[in-house]
Amino acid sequence: MTYQEFKENVTTVIQNRLGSNVKVTIQEIIKNNDTHYDGLTILSNQLNISPTIYLNFYFKQYLKGRSLEEICHDILSVYEENKPSGNIDISFFTNYEQVKKRIVFKLINYEQNKNLLQKIPHIKILDLAIIFNCLVDADETGNATILIYNQHLSLWNITKDDLYHLAMKNTPALLTYELRDMSDVLIELMAGVPCNSMKEEFEYMVPMYVLSNKSKLNGSGCIFYHNLLHNLCEKLECDLYILPSSIHEVILIPAYDHDSYDELTSMVKEVNSTQLSKEEILSDHVYFYSRETGQISM
Repeated sequence: MTYQEFKENVTTVIQNRLGSNVKVTIQEIIKNNDTHYDGLTILSNQLNISPTIYLNFYFKQYLKGRSLEEICHDILSVYEENKPSGNIDISFFTNYEQVKKRIVFKLINYEQNKNLLQKIPHIKILDLAIIFNCLVDADETGNATILIYNQHLSLWNITKDDLYHLAMKNTPALLTYELRDMSDVLIELMAGVPCNSMKEEFEYMVPMYVLSNKSKLNGSGCIFYHNLLHNLCEKLECDLYILPSSIHEVILIPAYDHDSYDELTSMVKEVNSTQLSKEEILSDHVYFYSRETGQISM
């Protein structure tokens, strides 16, 4: 069965099982770093939103021997677990006075997203781009956002600079940061290993800190929160290396040794090529934050 036939068969099976009260469709979705997915949506007659279920992953399972029947059952289970309980009123999106309180930013790679960046307001900084979203909802399970396009600036009669200033004010307040010592993160990940032995090992580690927002989604932009890096530098009495571990978080390392830049860069590249999916990659470059100037550079 080809991938096209797989998509058609899944759509037919799901539609037949749920009946005429829903509409099952597949559309191509372009995500970060020009990553393309086929998203299946099941839209009820009573609702204006639906979870999107990506079929690319399921086709890989099919090629490995999983049956179409099992896959469709899994898709239906995912839908039932995640389908909304009611409509979302997005009429506020046309009202700038309501929208402006929800404007937030995130970071993506500039070169890998050039096609998208032609359509949306953005600010290039280093090898990255700051882009803007309207935050519809946020909780411990994730953030619901609407990407802001160039035409929205005309709709609201504002400029890109207006967006930038709003986002720099709103994002730290709406998506608060979380700065954790790497040793604490590792202890959580290695649950079950005797803590005493781990703590002894960590005593010899170079101090490292994981920076993200509390939802741990698209949290790399926290490096631009006002005074956050400055305050850490003052505490550590040194400059910082910033390792872009993903679009979701960065790792901060005291820059005691300025000769370690190449080694850190190699480490970031290896992680990007072996541990992350394409859409999660932020950059292959390590950044440097100067305590003296308060600037981030490559």
